[in-house]
Amino acid sequence: MVQRDNFRILSDEEKEQYKFGFCENCPFYECELVEEYIQFRESHIQINKSQVPTVKGVSADSLNHTGNRGVVIQATAVSVKRCEQDNGTCLGNVLSPANMDADILSYDQSKLKDGCTMSGRHVCQIECGRQNVTKGIGDHFKIETDDEGNICEGTTDRWEPAQPVFISAQTGQGKNYFIENTLIPYARELNYKNRTNQRVLILSNRLALKKQIKNRLDGNDDSDDGETKIYPYKEYADVMTYQSLLCHEKYLKRKQEKPQSRYIFVICDEAHFFTSDAMFNPHTQKTLEAIVRLFQNAVRVYMSATPYQCLEYIIKYEEEYQRMYLNWNKRQDKWKGEMMAFYHFKRDYGYLDVKTYSSISELYNEIVESVVRRKEKWLIFIDDKEKCVKEKDKLEGLIENKENPLVVEDKKSKKKDEEDTETDKGNEAEKKGEEDTETDKNKEEKKKVEKVYVVDANSKKEPIYQEIVKNERLNKDTYVLISTSVLDNGINLGGINNIVVSDMDKSKCLQMVGRARVSDINDRKILYVKRFGANDVEKQIDGLERQRDAYHKYELAYGELRNPLQSRGYSEYQFLDGYYNEEGTDWNDAKHWFGRPVDKPTELYLNEIAKSLVDEKLISQYECIRDEMIQESSKENEQQSQSEVIHMGQKYLEHQLSWFGKKYCVDDDITYADKEKAKKEFVAFLEAYAESGEQIVGRGEKDTFRKTFAGLYDAVFDRMERDKKRIYGIDLANKGLRKKNIKYKIVSHSKYWVIERYDWKIDDSE
Repeated sequence: MVQRDNFRILSDEEKEQYKFGFCENCPFYECELVEEYIQFRESHIQINKSQVPTVKGVSADSLNHTGNRGVVIQATAVSVKRCEQDNGTCLGNVLSPANMDADILSYDQSKLKDGCTMSGRHVCQIECGRQNVTKGIGDHFKIETDDEGNICEGTTDRWEPAQPVFISAQTGQGKNYFIENTLIPYARELNYKNRTNQRVLILSNRLALKKQIKNRLDGNDDSDDGETKIYPYKEYADVMTYQSLLCHEKYLKRKQEKPQSRYIFVICDEAHFFTSDAMFNPHTQKTLEAIVRLFQNAVRVYMSATPYQCLEYIIKYEEEYQRMYLNWNKRQDKWKGEMMAFYHFKRDYGYLDVKTYSSISELYNEIVESVVRRKEKWLIFIDDKEKCVKEKDKLEGLIENKENPLVVEDKKSKKKDEEDTETDKGNEAEKKGEEDTETDKNKEEKKKVEKVYVVDANSKKEPIYQEIVKNERLNKDTYVLISTSVLDNGINLGGINNIVVSDMDKSKCLQMVGRARVSDINDRKILYVKRFGANDVEKQIDGLERQRDAYHKYELAYGELRNPLQSRGYSEYQFLDGYYNEEGTDWNDAKHWFGRPVDKPTELYLNEIAKSLVDEKLISQYECIRDEMIQESSKENEQQSQSEVIHMGQKYLEHQLSWFGKKYCVDDDITYADKEKAKKEFVAFLEAYAESGEQIVGRGEKDTFRKTFAGLYDAVFDRMERDKKRIYGIDLANKGLRKKNIKYKIVSHSKYWVIERYDWKIDDSE
């Protein structure tokens, strides 16, 4: 059994160095979660001039970022208007709802109700620093076995089945290297020593995918259902997908009953699968339960670069099984099971240079220049396969136009000439044959060269995708890979220079970034993080509420009634008619929300992990983010100076950047860096007229002014006219100045216009 040996009691002086009470006895401090909480506090603080209670477990001095005694900063989960910066620390004022707790340090208000999940309250902590995984684990994996091949209990600093293991390490720190080059060879040596045939089982999407593709390329896999197979992997190891485990449950149960040939290590690679896939895979909870139940006589090792959400549920189901099955009706001193051994390896995203954007179209110029001039590789994540295809078409056209502008123009001209001169119907068949031949040539050429390639769930059998998986890098002539999140649990790619992420979920974003392998200490990458707005969040909430409604109707139709004498008010027929009538989006979504047992295909079940996420976490979390963004939007037009940073989504963007240990910098904000410069030019344009008193006389001068005004205004703000060619009249121009609180006004006299400085707040009736 692995025991934590670095627990100690802190003195009062030492406690003052800790920013959070739940970290006082944590060997991980400061971990990536602390960095995230600190950034959240800086972005959501409240300054009070009078003495107020400090945050629970935190001293006033440790919170006093301003350096002024008597000023206490309290963390709240609402938006804030930034008004100054002091050595990189954000300060501001905030309106705090009455129902908010002062010590909430996350948008997820339930996150710390039982303390940090990575704390000693929940796991047996082993701090491994920046070591590789093999060195950090040391000899703990070297189990002790008896003559029957069973793993011994009550050992010292050795893994045992009663104590699950979690390896939390960033992509590239050697999790899979440890399994392949240390653990599997060790299992082989144990078998030689004990004359057994015990094996290691690896549950993984990535390794199973690679093995499946290798078999197809070698011609050894004719089955269309390769995901349900168990593949031998190296000597004394098997690999299978999570999706196939439930299909093999009976086989695995029988295998574990054979001491000489059972699995002694079960590796759950990419363990965030249980939560990250739960929203669209109804089986993740059943899969986790089956792993815990089937492999109680094996060492269960969970591995992930992003344990922050899945860890809570893995601990829950491990402890539930111990309590309900292993320790039922036993005295507590006879209980089996120990606190999970949690190996924590420090994260380092120092190799990333971060830029922010709001729309993929803002990146077109950078992508095209990067590909054409520098031959750089891009990995772009867009979680909508239709949008992926649209962006592919746009980028291919832009790249081709940049590389061969004359050829592209000639093609357009030639196509127009052909359309204009196509009059001879007798030649249509011949021309069609020529076009078909040309189309076939183009298709063949596309098979050879895909400068922009799209990956989605249907790409697994495409030759280009299989080559990418096999080689773990983009093909020579492929420069941009656009993928849905199907790739975030897939493969690691070398040679990627730029990564674009467009998801609000932390685990997904970190996994996406992890797909681009870092080759050495000199390998730097540019990460583009998307800024979201209230409309984006509202779409998330709408989707989650639809899913919650479906779970509610399922429980009305199938759940246990609190009062059996009362009517359900909703029948099984109504449920099936609503979700299984082969019509509409509900029917399409039902397969992702409800599963069927392998042995009872007529029954239905829902994913309790997904239901928990929807009911207890995600909806309230996104509502908090949305409300914050609405507040930011209302404040955006009221900012008074260039030192302020008040844009919709600003606080959540800073929260996103904290996942990578980064701070927001306006110079790296593609959306607003140029707009700040344009705003200064716009104000300078108006100020020049106001300062000089110059009169704008006659139609010609007025039209010139209007055109210049419209161009400068549109460069900074949203256009006020749908017609992009139409220039603004004086009334619309003044309306725009008032709306954006630009302190100038166009005043019309009988024969001329002048520009005057004007405070729009004086007369709201204007």
